[in-house]
Amino acid sequence: MPIEMLTKPEERVSPPVDGPIEDDGLQALTQRQAKRVRRLKINVAAWGVGTILLTAAWIVHEWQANGAFERFAHEGNPGDWNPTLWALAVLLWGLMVGIMGLRVYFNRPAKAANALIEWQDNGGFQRFSRNSHPGSWDPWTLYVGGIWAVVIAVFFTWPVYLDRRKARRRLKAT
Repeated sequence: MPIEMLTKPEERVSPPVDGPIEDDGLQALTQRQAKRVRRLKINVAAWGVGTILLTAAWIVHEWQANGAFERFAHEGNPGDWNPTLWALAVLLWGLMVGIMGLRVYFNRPAKAANALIEWQDNGGFQRFSRNSHPGSWDPWTLYVGGIWAVVIAVFFTWPVYLDRRKARRRLKAT
């Protein structure tokens, strides 16, 4: 006796493809993306090695200028090590590499055939699910967006609240 399935069997049909899609523009975009990825890998490696070398040079300089480390400070007393220039150099360099990484990630060439197939496979919003069936969309983006909206609202309303509170105290004091 066969057991009835709780889900319906679904068939995914992809459009027939005779061979690789020839598109000079797509090929140029793909080559440009590959070049960006190579450049990003080189810059990440250079940032890592450069950070190690810059840190070593900073330690040697501070040791010679201020003696053994006692605390981070900028007064110039013996034992005070000032990390400001080191941190600026490492963080700004890291920021530039991070922006390159975001650019590589978000500027990927779109493939028209794959975008159409993806839209056909996923369909519209129908149910909350993690089963990768057509119409399945995960709701985590809604939660993240809601939390982000609350954070932004608090970030912008908190100073207004504090200003009004100060104004009320001044009015009560007078």
